[in-house]
Amino acid sequence: MSSKIMVVAGEVSGDIHAANLVADMRSLSPELEISAVCGERLRATGVDCLASTEELAHMGLVEVIRELPRIHALMNRLVAHAERNRPDLAVLVDSPDFNLRLARKLKKIGIPVVLYVSPQLWAWREGRVRQVRRLAREVLCILPFETGFYERHRVAARYVGHPLVDDLQRNGLLGGSVNRNPGRLALMPGSREMEVRALLPAMLGALRLMAEEVVKDAVLIEAPGISDAVDEVLETTKMDARLRRVSGESRRRELASSGLALTASGTATLECALLDVPMIVGYRLKPFSWWLAKRLVKVPHVALVNLILEDRAVPELLQEQWQPEAIAGLAVELLTTGGGGQPADLARVREKLGGAGASMNAAEAVLRHLP
Repeated sequence: MSSKIMVVAGEVSGDIHAANLVADMRSLSPELEISAVCGERLRATGVDCLASTEELAHMGLVEVIRELPRIHALMNRLVAHAERNRPDLAVLVDSPDFNLRLARKLKKIGIPVVLYVSPQLWAWREGRVRQVRRLAREVLCILPFETGFYERHRVAARYVGHPLVDDLQRNGLLGGSVNRNPGRLALMPGSREMEVRALLPAMLGALRLMAEEVVKDAVLIEAPGISDAVDEVLETTKMDARLRRVSGESRRRELASSGLALTASGTATLECALLDVPMIVGYRLKPFSWWLAKRLVKVPHVALVNLILEDRAVPELLQEQWQPEAIAGLAVELLTTGGGGQPADLARVREKLGGAGASMNAAEAVLRHLP
């Protein structure tokens, strides 16, 4: 009898990581039966899709409250599926607020759990690490500093590498293979609709403030599933003639060819680092969510590249600092100096992330937990 695995992927980045993981697991064990909460990439692997990743893509400490009834219904559906189909293992990817609750319910019905992409307990709510120790057989980490945190709390964890390295290598984008256009500005407003609404208007305003001799053209790089939010912003904001929208498979090549990126704070910053694109990072929440975050979050930086380097290597503009004038001033400085000191810092990020093979490392780790 073939083994059964249930995969739950939250958000666009989780969908990408889970899709690569599933592909490598199947290369090692073709007979696997895999059901999943999936996005575009995971769905394309041919899994039995139980629900959409977009149902879990929410941002902020307050904004998610209105979605609670629907999220609760989704969790009940997944637990019912697990009870009927009895997977040998559940691999829960990202979305810790949802997935840790799901892990608790799965443990009650005897389904073992592996977490792939560590919950950011090192940033806030560190007390939940006891819950992870109780619920998860192992945590597969994709950021190099995370294993030390788990070791201190006696949780089984390993660094498997970052799957984004695999993804970019697979597309032939690593190692400076794309010609750089130093006068091209990339706008990367995030992978969640709330991020787009919070960050994109100021990005567009900054572009309008920058002279054509500095920014010759610009690309608005759309993550999967955010086109409606982009349309909504552009309906109220005049689009600069230099700007064109880019989505699909060409997104990363367009980013790699840019001289600077204005980006949201998450995985996109690692994408910029791996492609050697200097960046300015923005982060903005609703006022009450920000008030709460300042009291609960313990890390000194919001950008993943800065957390990896333990230094403010790339500029972060938070909340009301994220204004067109401030963005434009920094952008002009970075574009005219070739990124300032960022190229050397981004090389250090690439070194810390290591080489390709993350998804295969994770696949081998997952399969070791099967009967």
